[in-house]
Amino acid sequence: MTLRIIRADEGETVRRTGQPIFEGEVHGHALTGNDSQHIGASLVHFSPGGRTRMHRHTSEQFLFVVSGIGQVGDHDGASTISTGDAVVLPPNTDHWHGAGDTHSPMTHLTVMRTDSETTVL
Repeated sequence: MTLRIIRADEGETVRRTGQPIFEGEVHGHALTGNDSQHIGASLVHFSPGGRTRMHRHTSEQFLFVVSGIGQVGDHDGASTISTGDAVVLPPNTDHWHGAGDTHSPMTHLTVMRTDSETTVL
């Protein structure tokens, strides 16, 4: 069989707090690892107040809110996102995302190309 099923209990949840791209308490769980040549997928959990700093990627980024309430923003402001919402960010779009000012935790799935480069602004 050539397909690969990645079980929920596989992999490791890693504390991302303190990395240059994050503010507040953030944990990540890589889903694809070396299983995918071109697409990377991770679950990212933001505690209340946790978010990314303004940044951009060289490829599209797809976000899907798995649970909670969060925000996604750019230089023009922020929008609230919640469970079931999806966000598509074109390449080289300055943006941030996370739990932000919602006073709620938020977990989202992020998907983008494995060769994408991220610049923190």
